[in-house]
Amino acid sequence: MATGDDAARRRNEELVAHLESAGTLRDAAVADAFRAIPRHLFLPGRPLDEVYEDSAIMTKVGERGLPLSSSSQPTIMAIMLQLLRPGPGDRILEIGAGTGYNAALMAHLVGAAGHVVTVDIDPELADQARANLAGAGADVEVAVADGAEGWPAAAPYDRVIVTASTDDLAPAWAEQLAGGGRLVLPLTLAGPGQLCSAFARQDGQLVASELCLCGFMPMRGDMAPAQPGADDELARWLGEAGRPLGHPVPLTDLRTGFETWLALTAWGYVQARRRNDEHPAFGLRDDHGVALVVEAGGVHDVVAYGDGDLAARRLVAAHQVWSRDRPSLDQLRIVAYPTGSAPALRDVLVVRRPRFTFVVRSA
Repeated sequence: MATGDDAARRRNEELVAHLESAGTLRDAAVADAFRAIPRHLFLPGRPLDEVYEDSAIMTKVGERGLPLSSSSQPTIMAIMLQLLRPGPGDRILEIGAGTGYNAALMAHLVGAAGHVVTVDIDPELADQARANLAGAGADVEVAVADGAEGWPAAAPYDRVIVTASTDDLAPAWAEQLAGGGRLVLPLTLAGPGQLCSAFARQDGQLVASELCLCGFMPMRGDMAPAQPGADDELARWLGEAGRPLGHPVPLTDLRTGFETWLALTAWGYVQARRRNDEHPAFGLRDDHGVALVVEAGGVHDVVAYGDGDLAARRLVAAHQVWSRDRPSLDQLRIVAYPTGSAPALRDVLVVRRPRFTFVVRSA
């Protein structure tokens, strides 16, 4: 009869084999780390069938039932570690300790000559991560702090990784990043998805040319994403009758990335919920009106509101270009400038945040 340890090793190997066969896990060192660090040690008391599924597992919810922390899906963990590219002897800062599993994988990758610090704003989560890491025999420093400040006591770092989503960069992350270092994080700029973005220094700037979609819970503390305020002008436009253009947008285009691409490449992207709509629509706006891709009777059409005819023509043109070329995220790059230092640019998407300004352009 197989022991519990034997069953866990078998399930862990099946998980790693799944990640490799799916083409997600391609780096041999990262694969070795997954094989060496069993996930169940960081999810005590959970059944192995749950632990070794390739899925995120909720670990803490708030008073109102809102999720606060989880063990991330192994697929996105593998992707982010491969983007981070940690090596033996590296010093790594992780923002968001979670269960400690990701920190343990990184500790294995950097070896005895390296050092991993994981920071969490939640003392309860930090205590649990510390206990899990000790039980797994992983040498990781766990600190309780707001990740917006990084962890200056052990800086500089060769690698910084953030495991919760944010819509800006903390200056401390850039300041504590060593020359030649990499910063990997889920970034919310525009559109329905978060971008797993791998920033590296190029000519004194932080540039991300490796992007993929991801989904993480938002940061807490000073770097929590801003909540959108009321938009009275948009509400007034949407209270008027819309004017359909008769330009159909196939459902397959919506499922294969048109909205994400539009949000990242066109100025004036907007999500808006019309009265009685269950889900928000999306489109483009300007100073005079808005145009949205609206579903009615099972068909999606471009509809103009207010004086949104120009916005509607831009939206139709954008869809025609996207339909023809089917561009992917690997054709984009993001340049991050401290806000106030970005050059004046035209014909690119510029997203201004309190701390950094992000310029999205074709690679």
